[in-house]
Amino acid sequence: MLKKIISLSVIAMLVLSCGNKGKKEVPQSAGGTESIKVEFASLLANPSGYVGKNISIEGKVVHVCTQSGKKIFITGENPDVRLYVQAGEEMPKFPMELLGSEIVVEGTLTQPVAVAMAEGEGMTKPAGADTCETARALAAQPVLSDLMMIYNKHSVVK
Repeated sequence: MLKKIISLSVIAMLVLSCGNKGKKEVPQSAGGTESIKVEFASLLANPSGYVGKNISIEGKVVHVCTQSGKKIFITGENPDVRLYVQAGEEMPKFPMELLGSEIVVEGTLTQPVAVAMAEGEGMTKPAGADTCETARALAAQPVLSDLMMIYNKHSVVK
């Protein structure tokens, strides 16, 4: 009888210890850098303060590139000021269904080398931006025209 109790106790301890690893919390800084939540108005007020930082920002998708699918433009409260967001080569294309949606985009804000527009117009656009109407409007806007976000992930708000 004692042998059965000891045997069952050992088996019970083994079973409980095997399943007791649980989920260990891995800090986001270990797998990547933690993002800073930024309001669109704050980005407009001090865009250079966020360059090189991993940020997350909420905005409305006003353009999804139909050619590559890897470029979108988002806006805040002012629809005339757009932030250019580009997916890296390893990232999937943006779904066309995002157009008109409110999303939160997380990524690194960069200041790419500005490329002069054709015909020496003096306007600039982010390197690799489409030559569509939205890209030309982005180049003409006074703020955020020289910034782009290399995105890590996004989520739809509504």
